[in-house]
Amino acid sequence: MLPPAPGRSPALGVTAPFFVAAPLGLVAAGLLLATSGTDAFLAINVPRTVAVTHAAVIGWLTAAIFGAIYQLGPAVLGGRLVSERLARVQFYVHAVSVTAFVWSLLEWNVVVMSAAGSGVVVSFVLFLVNGWPAVRALRPSTLPRAYLATAMALLAVTASVGITFVGTLEHLWFPVTLGRLGGHAHLGLVGWLALVVMGTSYQLVPMFNISHGARPRLGWWALGVTAAATLVGGIGLMTDPPREVRLVLALLLAAGPALWSVDMLRILRSRARRRLDIQGHATCVSLVFLAAAVALGIAVAWGSPILGREDAARWHLAYGVIAIGGWAGVTLIGNSYKIVPFLTWYHRYREQAGIRPVPMIADIYSARWAYVTLVAHSAAVVLIAAGALTAHLALLQTGGALLAAGGLVHVAALAHVVLAPHAARTPVKTVNEAISR
Repeated sequence: MLPPAPGRSPALGVTAPFFVAAPLGLVAAGLLLATSGTDAFLAINVPRTVAVTHAAVIGWLTAAIFGAIYQLGPAVLGGRLVSERLARVQFYVHAVSVTAFVWSLLEWNVVVMSAAGSGVVVSFVLFLVNGWPAVRALRPSTLPRAYLATAMALLAVTASVGITFVGTLEHLWFPVTLGRLGGHAHLGLVGWLALVVMGTSYQLVPMFNISHGARPRLGWWALGVTAAATLVGGIGLMTDPPREVRLVLALLLAAGPALWSVDMLRILRSRARRRLDIQGHATCVSLVFLAAAVALGIAVAWGSPILGREDAARWHLAYGVIAIGGWAGVTLIGNSYKIVPFLTWYHRYREQAGIRPVPMIADIYSARWAYVTLVAHSAAVVLIAAGALTAHLALLQTGGALLAAGGLVHVAALAHVVLAPHAARTPVKTVNEAISR
């Protein structure tokens, strides 16, 4: 774990918009699920399901990751942004392009899809230009730096494949089979989202839980296995292999996160802070979702007789919801309630600490609303997955509505942290005291 150096943090106006606006993508995904029809159970590539997936992945999770890397790069990894103005421009490019892209997927308008998809790629390019030096990707590697650099490289691969698929929908270069969609999905799910979750956890879980005594034992193995499995699995799935090969690929893709989870459990067990806070509880919940995602992924890879041909889309949907909304999403929610309050405190109140009473970090956000967000989101993921597995439309729609409601609470809570004035409940005498709280 690298020691934080918040003095190198970019301005609050650079990172906060990504964190605050990101849950709007979750709200959109929830509303789309809440208005789903029975076609969601028939095929995984129907327009609404594809729109839901991209609203959650690039509208919610990826937008928040941009903000996290723009913060962690300079403040923890010792890098620098090329330009804070470029980060602000990228935020607007991403917001407009993702909104248009999700709409085009829902309507299956390939002309708008092509233009909006190009805008999303432009956003990714701007991020990579700004974020690559921020994580100091070419310097001697620590675990977080190596994970994030690898994830950013695989983001470029995922985006290239994705925009190629958009092009073939318009120009019919080649058929987009379910295997090719699966390869693209796992490049993004494992190569981008999973590696970011794993890499940032090696920094944030020890830091927030005061677990300095437990050193990661499997981090480098988990990184190597995950990166290799992502490339082999992504390419392998695109060949539409037989189920025996799919099973091997699924086990390979699961191996890296499994090694990482062992490290996370060791770190949590060795923590000095005995009482878990929102980030610690979210990490524990996310590990449960990871185990469920691995089990579902193996079942999906094997197919019949574990699941019938007519049930395949339902299992795919449940797997995606558990992996994206459960593992990655719950981790993001827990971390956001630690990162955003600290950034707000640092940029607004740090210089006044010791001079006059200022709020502590714990005073800036409501732990109650943080847990409301976590519980509502986790319950929504379970309901959606259960609705998918049982082909129960009302259950799926109820879960989608709860997902959207939880997303709205998350937006409101983070906006309150960033925008509202905060009063000190108890005097703060030193900066170190404030940070320790």
